[in-house]
Amino acid sequence: MKHIHGYYSPNNLYNSIIDGLNDIGKDLASLSLEDLHPVDEFHIRGSTATRELIELAQFTPDMHILDVGCGVGGSTRRLSHETGCCVTGIDLSDEYIDAAEKLTELLNMQEKVKFHAGSALELPFEDNSFDGVWSIQMNMNVENKGQWLKEIFRVLKPKSKAILYEVCGNKNEPVYHPVPWAQDSSMSFLVRSEIFNDLISSIGFLIETWNDKTHLAQKAFSHMKEPLGEPELPELGVHLLVGNDILTKAYNLSRNLNEERVSLIEAVLVKPELI
Repeated sequence: MKHIHGYYSPNNLYNSIIDGLNDIGKDLASLSLEDLHPVDEFHIRGSTATRELIELAQFTPDMHILDVGCGVGGSTRRLSHETGCCVTGIDLSDEYIDAAEKLTELLNMQEKVKFHAGSALELPFEDNSFDGVWSIQMNMNVENKGQWLKEIFRVLKPKSKAILYEVCGNKNEPVYHPVPWAQDSSMSFLVRSEIFNDLISSIGFLIETWNDKTHLAQKAFSHMKEPLGEPELPELGVHLLVGNDILTKAYNLSRNLNEERVSLIEAVLVKPELI
């Protein structure tokens, strides 16, 4: 887990984001969610996918939602902003959490959006304490997926939903590396979607919705070409989170999608009512 923590722990992340915002002329005193979009929704199809998940989840303002693997909090904040619910985000990376908290304060959203640094395999919350769970592209870095899912199940209230948006393996191997979630194969723990589905069911979840979004992911990365030479990167972008080789990672992700080496699913899981 240490090498995964290191991968997601860029030095001085918050200040790098602020420098990027200043470089593109954003007024920090009137910052919006859209201003942060280039850097803070680090998953396939970005805020478009987040809005689709919000629609799928149907969370309401009276709910308290847990975001497992929240990164720098982009989707955490968007979920709260668009539904009115309270959201607590947790992530393994101290750097990500530090940036998440400071960016949330800049947006004046700290009353409804909170963050914790910690492991998804040992969530620091009581049983049956959340009205919903939200986890976006998390499982790829989790070797012990059963423990991760058990923890989500444990903290979720009965009859409540967990929303997952996850990269899975596919019928062909191996996966080209590096990819956005892993510098090499030692950090990536993909399983095929049908195995993931079976594992979810074995934990006790009822699978309410299971959508294959691979075709939309392929479309999102269809423009990617193999990068040559030094990359030309924007002042503000996800390279601040995972390194300046992000174009190579995105190109490899495109190849993996097109060659059926990885897939993308979204799912709604329900914790059954206690008997």
